[in-house]
Amino acid sequence: MEKPVVLIMAGGKGERFWPRSRTSTPKQLRKVYSNKTLLKETIDRALTITSLDRIFIGTNASLKKAILEQEKSFPEKNFILEPEGKNTAPIIALATLYFQKMFGDPIQVVLSADAFIEPVKEFTKTMKLAIQEAESHLVLLGVKPNRPETGYGYIATGKENGIAKSVKEFVEKPDAKTATKYIKKENFYWNPGIFIWKTSLILQEFKVHSPEIIEPLLRGFPFKNLGSLAEVFRLLPSTPIDIAIMEKSKNISMIPALFQWDDVGSWLSLARILPEGKEGNHHQGKEVLHFNAKGNISSVSKDLIAFLGVDNLVVVEESDVLLVASRDGLDDIKLMLGQMKKNRSLQKYLE
Repeated sequence: MEKPVVLIMAGGKGERFWPRSRTSTPKQLRKVYSNKTLLKETIDRALTITSLDRIFIGTNASLKKAILEQEKSFPEKNFILEPEGKNTAPIIALATLYFQKMFGDPIQVVLSADAFIEPVKEFTKTMKLAIQEAESHLVLLGVKPNRPETGYGYIATGKENGIAKSVKEFVEKPDAKTATKYIKKENFYWNPGIFIWKTSLILQEFKVHSPEIIEPLLRGFPFKNLGSLAEVFRLLPSTPIDIAIMEKSKNISMIPALFQWDDVGSWLSLARILPEGKEGNHHQGKEVLHFNAKGNISSVSKDLIAFLGVDNLVVVEESDVLLVASRDGLDDIKLMLGQMKKNRSLQKYLE
């Protein structure tokens, strides 16, 4: 079977991971939970199902240079550049046109650059099943919930069809009471935003369900330069692929994931990814001392960090910034960054 083409979505700002995530080096280009950057973790994962020449990164022009400085062996031509962020549907549509031109009708795999996935061998096994199913359906993966998560989208499944399940409904970010009900039901899964489809199938779905996205791109394709693409992109709606296609299509299958998955969305995700110490503390770094302290999260480079009589703090150290926040206070991190943008003396800490 022909190897799939992989699109890694890596254009986000990652503001909720400040101060490690900055404008010039957002979180996908930083080490968060391992000794590899999030992007490198994703590339290595993709290499278990395809070859490097068939892996593409979807991002913006300013990040391309930073990525190539880190990933020196990555093919310089393997970028799908968006002139401005318009959510996921426009760049996926654009990539589809490029993949059709370059490869004909390959199976595409769409991955996010900011996910935690383990073990990798189970990811590979799941993806191989999904690639088989993608010969005739749009395929997405589903992760069995292990907690009532209100920040994720959910998939309600129907009948089983061999290795796959039919999709009855998509539910976006339920409240806590509803999410608690979902984890007790056998047919509810998290939607990790991992998609697998044949190029011809997704192209047809765009034409039927989101012509306002695909038709302007088709008229301008292939684009002579980023400027001509920018003129078209300006006209496109900012729409996630879930709304543009997945919630409308009648030809969708879901494959249950065999691996552990987490959205590396904020510093709170480290509480789920890092090993838990006594009293619910989580630490990334060298030595740590917790004395009458519980529920703290730390990612620091100091030889020792000591927590004394404090609970539920998040402490993140960078060479020029020390962030100390309460767990609840992290909800306001984007508001704080908005205030920093207005202060000239603080702007340098965002760049």
